[in-house]
Amino acid sequence: MQVQCGAGIADGSGDAMVGAWLPTTHADYYAEYEGKFEDLGANLSGTKLGLVVPAYMDIDSIEDLKE
Repeated sequence: MQVQCGAGIADGSGDAMVGAWLPTTHADYYAEYEGKFEDLGANLSGTKLGLVVPAYMDIDSIEDLKE
């Protein structure tokens, strides 16, 4: 069994994708390859993505890193 990303599942080079955070991170893959794979349902719900700035940094936001 070969585990891959959404493209690998769609083109047949992979057998399964066990870590798709749908729809949080892999929604684009899902939309692009919909109908070319078997959707077994959600494995995670309520997931969130984000970035944080550690307290030891002398900045207040990610934008401050541009400098």
